[in-house]
Parts: sequence; structure tokens; C-alpha cells
Amino acid sequence: MLGFPTQKQYLIAPLFLIVIMLLLEVTKPLSMQWLGFIPTDIEKGEVWRIITGQVLHTNFNHVLLNMAGIVLIWALHGEYYDTKHYTLAVLSSLLLVGIGLLFFAEYRSYAGLSGILHSLIVYGGVIDIKRHDKTGWLLLIGVLAKVLYEMIIGPTKYTEELIQAGVAVEAHLIGCIVGLIMGFTYLYVYRTNKH
Repeated sequence: MLGFPTQKQYLIAPLFLIVIMLLLEVTKPLSMQWLGFIPTDIEKGEVWRIITGQVLHTNFNHVLLNMAGIVLIWALHGEYYDTKHYTLAVLSSLLLVGIGLLFFAEYRSYAGLSGILHSLIVYGGVIDIKRHDKTGWLLLIGVLAKVLYEMIIGPTKYTEELIQAGVAVEAHLIGCIVGLIMGFTYLYVYRTNKH
């Protein structure tokens, strides 16, 4: 449901995430050096990079695109997420998508929040469906069709030029899978708590 939940409990966590993204952008290259998602460094024990590297971006345009994604998710599903729920969902996504990237993608480095954004859109779509909002099905079908298109045809050249890097379509796919896992976990917990 498209809405604008402007109460404090729905704004704090998304705004905090945006502030972190901006701070990491203005502190580059140091932030990239110490926090970047670099698989060889993660394998050497710098496991924090699994999470922190996804909050870094290739350039300011990349940050703006991901900020727009955060705002879109807030507009679509913001009322689902109080501060605690949003923080848990984002941290779970960061961890699971990061592990997925580490084991199932072959990047020398990775930056960007798009895998997380895909997981949150899918997760919100599952909650929509549980709440009998038919747009949840449209959202899931649309996101999955987009990711399949990217996997088969490839991402748009415009986006690659804008972010000055290749679009990590594997991160989008992993994000969708993580979103489904989180959605089914949500449904299970809801059903368990109901009985």
C-alpha cells in the first residue's frame, strides 16, 4: 500500500541508514579501504566487511540511487517497520546477502545496497500478501521479472554508466531469495505466535 508513514518510529531507522551511507561516501577512500566488501580480506578474518561493504557505494550517483530505493520502500511498506523491525530486517539482509555474495558470486570487490533493497521489497511484498493486499503479488512478480530480465538480457548500460561500475545482478537475485526467506520466516513466526 502506497502511503507516507511520517511518525517518528517509521522514520528514524531509514534516515539513520541514509546518514551512514552519506558519511561513508564522504570519508572515501578510507572507508572503502577499511570497510569495503573485499572477499580476500573477509577470508583473512575481516568478517565485518560482509556487512559494512554493502553500505559503501561506487560514487555519489550510486548513493542517490540507493537512497531513492530506501525512500520507495518507506513509501510502499514503511508502516510495517518500526525502528526495531526495520533495523532487524536490514541487518538480517546485510548478513544473509553478504554471505550469499561471498559464496555464490565471484567479485573481487562489491559495493552497494541494491541486494538489500531487493530483499526488503520482496519481504514487504510477502507481508502485503499476508495482509490480503493484492498489490503484494504484483510487486513480487514485478521484482522477480526484473531480476530474471537482468540475469538473461543484462542490466541497462545507463545504470552502469551512472554508477561507474557493473551492475551486480547476482546481488539482486540473492536479495530476492533472502527476502523470500525472511518473508516465510515472518509468516512462520506470525502463525506460531497466533496459536
